[in-house]
Amino acid sequence: MSELAFKVNGMVCSGCSDTVQKVVMAVPAVTDALVNHETRAAKVTHDGADVEAVYAAIRDARFGVCTCANCTCDQCACS
Repeated sequence: MSELAFKVNGMVCSGCSDTVQKVVMAVPAVTDALVNHETRAAKVTHDGADVEAVYAAIRDARFGVCTCANCTCDQCACS
């Protein structure tokens, strides 16, 4: 199992984080996803999932993805 941690931009409520979690869990080989709208944090556990497919699923749901190390980006800066 591998873990992937990143920030998700554009979430304003628990409904948003639920949506992100749902679309990420639909990506093949993703085994778990924890998403927090307050901290913008996402942690995905997977067994060889296509990382770009994870990011694309989030972007398709109209949220942004920030993979900067130690992210200090403005919420609108990365997508």
